[in-house]
Amino acid sequence: MLRPRTISLLALLALLLLAPVAHAAEWVAPVNFAVPAADLFEGAPDEEQIGYQNGGTATEAFVQLTSLAPLSAVLHIGTMPPGGSYSDQLVLPSSAEAIPARVKIAVAPDGAAVAGWIELTGPNDETSPCRFRAAYRPAGSGTWEAPFTIATEAKRASTVNPAVSVAISAKGSAAVGAQSNANEAGTGQGEATSRIDVAVRSASSVWSTERISPAAIAAEELELGIDLIGNLTVAYKSRYDEGPTNSQADDRYTVIARVRSAANGVWGPRVSITGSSGSASSLQLGENEESGDAVLAYQYDDAGESTPWATTRQSSGGAWSEPSQLVLGGSTSAPEGAGVAPNGTAYVLYRFDGNSSGEDCEGAVRAPVDHTFTPERCISPVDEEGSPGSIAFLGDEALLAWRGNPPGSGETEHANVEAARWTNGASTPEAARNLDQADAAYESPTLVADRQGSVVAFYRDNTSRTLRAAAYDGGPPILLGASVPASATAGQPVTFSASLVDLWAGLGTATWSFSDGTSSAGATVTHTFAAAGTYAVALTAPDALGNTTTGTYAIVVAPAPPKPPPPATGDRKPPSVTLDTPSCPKKLSKKACKRRRASTAAWRTLHGGVSDPAPSSGIASVQVVVYRTRGRHIVGLSHGRFAATTKAKARAAFVTAKLSGDSWSLKLPKLARGSYTILVRANDRAGNRSALVSRTVRLS
Repeated sequence: MLRPRTISLLALLALLLLAPVAHAAEWVAPVNFAVPAADLFEGAPDEEQIGYQNGGTATEAFVQLTSLAPLSAVLHIGTMPPGGSYSDQLVLPSSAEAIPARVKIAVAPDGAAVAGWIELTGPNDETSPCRFRAAYRPAGSGTWEAPFTIATEAKRASTVNPAVSVAISAKGSAAVGAQSNANEAGTGQGEATSRIDVAVRSASSVWSTERISPAAIAAEELELGIDLIGNLTVAYKSRYDEGPTNSQADDRYTVIARVRSAANGVWGPRVSITGSSGSASSLQLGENEESGDAVLAYQYDDAGESTPWATTRQSSGGAWSEPSQLVLGGSTSAPEGAGVAPNGTAYVLYRFDGNSSGEDCEGAVRAPVDHTFTPERCISPVDEEGSPGSIAFLGDEALLAWRGNPPGSGETEHANVEAARWTNGASTPEAARNLDQADAAYESPTLVADRQGSVVAFYRDNTSRTLRAAAYDGGPPILLGASVPASATAGQPVTFSASLVDLWAGLGTATWSFSDGTSSAGATVTHTFAAAGTYAVALTAPDALGNTTTGTYAIVVAPAPPKPPPPATGDRKPPSVTLDTPSCPKKLSKKACKRRRASTAAWRTLHGGVSDPAPSSGIASVQVVVYRTRGRHIVGLSHGRFAATTKAKARAAFVTAKLSGDSWSLKLPKLARGSYTILVRANDRAGNRSALVSRTVRLS
């Protein structure tokens, strides 16, 4: 028997910890993601919002359209735990002056979350002014604080697109930006102007709001980024020239970047990235939360050529680099996603529109911050028109996803959802792959990290009216709970169980190791420890891809209790036991019966009787020794098989027979020819032992 492993005090303190074991991440088959209300699909494609916290709990936000005439909707924000179902945390139904229209959320690793949404202040979705609101959920809470109003339009302008943006840091600092009609005439042709207001809240304070764009100057396309300590970066396009007509078509914009310091809450100066030449649009801001490194990509139109450009920055307090043109040639190309990996490498996903449709593609470039970007490169099939995409990271690996028309189709309704991976060590990205059925009615994908080691592409299927989820699964199963007793008794069975769920790939078979040389497979197992001691019980739970969660638990096993003393019956007489000779069928002759009784088959199961004279304490056991002699060689029965031994050891190796009333039996393993010695004894419960029955038989 193996001795139980001795566990030190330091090791005991480390028990109950779970450790994921990473395997090669893979894309798994897409599934329909549970969305509580199908009615939301009447709204905009990005109306469903999903974010994850540590542990795999998803926060979902969506606007459920309940009536078109009169216009009515309900804002829902709730959570869905791993393996569980959705439950509401915040529900805001429509009122006469507040009809929810669009919502965005961001979720921190510890469960803190921020939501920003638009409310119509009247029943007309085109002319009613908008109100912009925010709400915050503290870490560890299932309750959202009372909504906070950021801004309210005095009137609606058809040329101003109302929008909200949200961001939250890992420490809970949150920001919500609102783009609204400023109700101010522009400085040139008197055109309508949009303004940007940003509300900021630290994890432990209240909301504060500030208009960050100047009066009478239109500001649009707000992008937010926030670092670990709460330094907030904003980027937007600002109109610097209204052109010669009262039309936005000839307006020109510059890119503005600003930083709000978490230390003092003061906004830094407005930094113009593109200056007063050309015109910029299609902004994409990506920031690494840990370092504050950032990339800002935009479409720049100068002399009729519209191409993607980008600038990078080291840390929240760093200066923006000289902008770089990412793509040369083509007609109208624009960035569709931007991000910075943990190692400081900046990525830009862009749409390339060639001079002919046969040159169209989705492309990507990357560069360490403050370094030169790689040459332009198509990552989708050529002759494929891409549309809005997304970038996310699994460690330093970049995942890029987008919606692309089937090559040569020229369609806009039907498309593929495609993705490519760009590993840290590779000079070029891998070939694009289709994540779902080809040529279906899919909307553009959004990549979301599930904080369990996977990145998920969420996209809408307009045919089946479902939300689809295709995961790049590198995460292990989630251990929802384990039942492991702290103590047990030697010789007595104890049950171990684990409740497990895997978000994407499905579960493999869990195993338990008991540090006594044995293990068992299954989520629920029973084990008996043979000896007292402190044992480390290890749980290993893989998913279908081999990503593994492990847990270690301590169990203290007490010695088996002493056997109770024999009952006071006055029994001092030993029991008696017999060994039966194998029987013969009546039809056999004496000669044939003799041959049968000398065969190995007749002795494969030993039988006999047992009795205990009055006053009887009852038979406790019948014990049997069987060994075969061939010259000086002895093989004895031990642990269910015959093994080489000595005569002294063989005669001491008693095996317990099966009792049934006043008879006993013992099934033997396969017998070889030879001379066998059989010893039988019986024990009663008072401790008396019978005389030893001995017989030698020669079997052929």
